Amino acid sequence: MPFRVWNSTISVMALACALAVGLANPLNSAQAETLTVGGTGSAAPVVEHLAQAYRSLKPDVTVRVIHPPMGSNAAIRAVLAGAIDLAAPGRPLADTEKAQGGQEWELGRTPFIVATSRKQPHPGFTFEELAAIYSGKVTVWADGSPIRLVLRSPMESDTLIMRRLSPAMDAAVAAALARPGVVIAANDLENVDLLEKTPGSLGTTNLSLMQSRHRKLQVLPINGAAPTPAAMAQGTYPYVKSLYIVRGPTLSAAAQGFLEFVLSASGREAIERIGYMPTARQP
Repeated sequence: MPFRVWNSTISVMALACALAVGLANPLNSAQAETLTVGGTGSAAPVVEHLAQAYRSLKPDVTVRVIHPPMGSNAAIRAVLAGAIDLAAPGRPLADTEKAQGGQEWELGRTPFIVATSRKQPHPGFTFEELAAIYSGKVTVWADGSPIRLVLRSPMESDTLIMRRLSPAMDAAVAAALARPGVVIAANDLENVDLLEKTPGSLGTTNLSLMQSRHRKLQVLPINGAAPTPAAMAQGTYPYVKSLYIVRGPTLSAAAQGFLEFVLSASGREAIERIGYMPTARQP
């Protein structure tokens, strides 16, 4: 599969134009109460779940999640530019983004996982074993069948987490990304689909996304630690993915209402139901 790069600048401009046309249409009177949320693919099931819960309180407000996912970086740029109402990235804001009027709240955390489509039981991998696979020194499973890596692009959070596991993993992931013909998923949703469909796959995702999309994957321990919510809460499994909500320098009253709901006790309950350990923070 060829390497695909999301042209975030063009996408933000196109989205802004599309929204402006919609707002200018006098026949679409409900547009003023339609909120747009863009972000990482992992956020899509979470925001959709929150939107469904909010609809019971505010049936006149529609929360639209942008598909295909914009990705964290493009969504942050879009919300700062006012092209979308809220962003749901997988990373916190940089200082330069905060200086542009951005505000962030961490919504919750879920285990970051290494997974495979294989059904045969597997004890998992150490950092050293993963580094051997990603570097290309080990290319087959124990039964001799090929290991087929499913990677993310260089600046995606999954890739950065893997590279930070150890110096050896940093070099190994760089080597994997440089190999010709490697499979690189365009977004979180495509990634988890490819992991399920590819025979002998090996790659990363997060537990909440895998479960919410009902993907049949085997989750593998890392360094002997099983990636369960309980282990994450106890600190015995330290590899996590965080989800954030971000607003820009301006915010409509309708978007403010949804943001307050997301950060309320009811919002935290909804986040927990979809597999995240919520973070108690208020707007």
